[in-house]
Amino acid sequence: MRHPYYDYTLDDALHLATILKRDMLTRQLKMTEARTMAPFTIDNIGEAIKTMKDEVSDCTFNWITGRVALQVLRAANGENVTFTA
Repeated sequence: MRHPYYDYTLDDALHLATILKRDMLTRQLKMTEARTMAPFTIDNIGEAIKTMKDEVSDCTFNWITGRVALQVLRAANGENVTFTA
């Protein structure tokens, strides 16, 4: 799955959601716990959509990469998406 207007794939969107989720979890841990946190990836599109929605809604500027990632994830989830350029 690719975005029709940007060079962005489903793998890119899942990778971004994983980084954002790991960052959010790391901020909630003590430094020693964060260093020993086991690596993980988000493979569940529903979890990736929730993570991206939370991050995009908290953003105070027009975050194009986040918006594009969310569009790709929603389309891969079978939702009706209007892609924007």
